[in-house]
Amino acid sequence: MPQKITVRLPSPEGVAAGSTATFRIPTGRRIHELFLQFKKEDQTVNDFTEIRLYINSQLFQRFSGLERDNLNKVDSAQGANTYGVLSIPFDRKKLLTLAGAEMTALNTGVADENGVSIKSMYMEVDLKSDATIVPSDLKLSSLESDPIFVDSAGKAYGAGIIPFIRREIRNVAGADSDFQISDLVNPGVNSPDKISLTRVSFIPSSNANINGLKIDRNQYTIFDRSLALNNHLLTDGVRWPRDKWFTMDTTEKGHGGELVQLFGMTDFRYRLDVSAACSITCISEYFGALTA
Repeated sequence: MPQKITVRLPSPEGVAAGSTATFRIPTGRRIHELFLQFKKEDQTVNDFTEIRLYINSQLFQRFSGLERDNLNKVDSAQGANTYGVLSIPFDRKKLLTLAGAEMTALNTGVADENGVSIKSMYMEVDLKSDATIVPSDLKLSSLESDPIFVDSAGKAYGAGIIPFIRREIRNVAGADSDFQISDLVNPGVNSPDKISLTRVSFIPSSNANINGLKIDRNQYTIFDRSLALNNHLLTDGVRWPRDKWFTMDTTEKGHGGELVQLFGMTDFRYRLDVSAACSITCISEYFGALTA
């Protein structure tokens, strides 16, 4: 098992209230996690209105600072505001095997058999317009190890499995016990960024609740839980639900291989029991492959 080291990354560009800070992330190592450090006396995760990560200039993860912090708390991690550190993990947390946890670390600078590799990587952070912030307040570090060059079969490893995160908004006109969302996955049927689903979180605006969720794949129900049952099963495993969130997590028991397979399907839809009119933020976490 290669030793992991913590590395300070280059200082950001464009740090100012209402602006976008850009961090350049050097390649050539295997990246397990990023740590965005901020001055907790002056900033909170709410000051990071959106965070975007890019591989080879292509967006592969998107969320707000608060959403990332809550995703970490689902994994029972320390809140960012305690020490002024927001974790952005690529490894999966709380799994029973190290190999399962690290299978989504980013293997940068190593080409696969087709010559495809992670050649460049950067992160953008949109800063709140009234944030109290100066350039020296923000720092980025990474947890890294030596890259993997070949797999167990002796083939070129390449970038490995990419953990894509998509953030989308859907609006509900009123209370609806069967509000269906069928266009989160379906436009990308058989697309390389949506080979399988590991977790999805639905976050209603403050005036509503999501009391239940069903998931249909090819007209067959594969998930059907009330919020109470889902939260019980999350906490009975290795996850911790967030207030007002409905999170379906395939790793709730600590097993990394129980994914929802998407490749080859013809229809995939979510059916939500929503208490009132609201907007719903949908954060979908997929496994996929780098193609260019």
